[in-house]
Amino acid sequence: MSRESKHVLIIDDVDDDTQILENMLSEEFTVSSHSCASSVLDAVRESAPGVIILNPAMHELNTLSIINCVIELNPRSHVIFLSNLTTLDDKIQAYEQGADDFIAKPYNPVELYHKVERHVEDSLRRVQLMANAENARTTAFAAMESNSEMGIILRYMEEITSCNSYTDLGISLAQSAQSFGVEVVVQVRGLQEVYNFGCANDSFEAVLLTKGVQKGKIIEGAYKIIINDKRISILIKNAPAKSDPKYGRLKDNIAMMIGATDARVTTIDLVVQLEAQRETGLKSVIGNTRESMHQIRDTFNAYEKHIWEKIQSYREETEGVLISLGLSEEQEETLMESLDQFVEKVTETDATKELIESSFAKLLSGLDDLN
Repeated sequence: MSRESKHVLIIDDVDDDTQILENMLSEEFTVSSHSCASSVLDAVRESAPGVIILNPAMHELNTLSIINCVIELNPRSHVIFLSNLTTLDDKIQAYEQGADDFIAKPYNPVELYHKVERHVEDSLRRVQLMANAENARTTAFAAMESNSEMGIILRYMEEITSCNSYTDLGISLAQSAQSFGVEVVVQVRGLQEVYNFGCANDSFEAVLLTKGVQKGKIIEGAYKIIINDKRISILIKNAPAKSDPKYGRLKDNIAMMIGATDARVTTIDLVVQLEAQRETGLKSVIGNTRESMHQIRDTFNAYEKHIWEKIQSYREETEGVLISLGLSEEQEETLMESLDQFVEKVTETDATKELIESSFAKLLSGLDDLN
């Protein structure tokens, strides 16, 4: 039994009755007595007893004030009226004033002892029930807070799947962490740049986070916590006291979010790397294609020049052959007309060549724009 529950306070101005009660109860319980009505309230406040044996007929005693004081200081206490006022109205009045039991004088010592014992046990049960209720209430509130905090984490886990940049990710983490009621600074270390959220890049906090990553995963200070991962760090600027149950939960929750965020940073790293490789590869392909197009055009021009040289040579040779054959003038004209028609068709081919040349120029210009 608790010490308060076993404490019995006797309030009576009849010394003989008080002495008898003290002798009877002192072996099993802690007993004290008070006989001055003007200072009874002080005695109740000082001791907050588990059981009070009260004589309501005590001179100048304000019974109702005492009971109200007892209920206010120690709701677990039991009040027993011990009185020679034994009418039914007296008993009803006692219960109306808040008494838990009524024993008439003269009393049976055995009956009184067992009643005191029972009320002490009831007081203890009240203590235990109130403690259990408080524990249940605390547990319920903790569970509700925990569920609320888990909801924040789950929403954040879902949100970061759509974050495709370091900036989006850092802002999302900072806002979600602030939902726990704390001020934070976040640092994301990208492939080519460090991003700080909640502080300037040249601030003390930014330097602290950059250097702190070498000091371990968690750095705890006076109302401040730094939680690190490979690519991300967070500084909690106004953490609760370490004795506060919220402290451990906050640390665990933020660490969980940091782990998920670091994994997302790695994914964004891969996207950035692939984009860089794609741009590098595209530039390489464009360069190679442009070079090949120039080679094709040069080959085409060389081939065209060679054809024209062959045509001119063939025309000159044909004229010489016609002269040596001794053909008539009409025959020579017919053959030369046929040759001129061939040259005219070649001229039409030259127009096609100009069209191809123009197309080559447009294609090369387009490749230059992509590059």
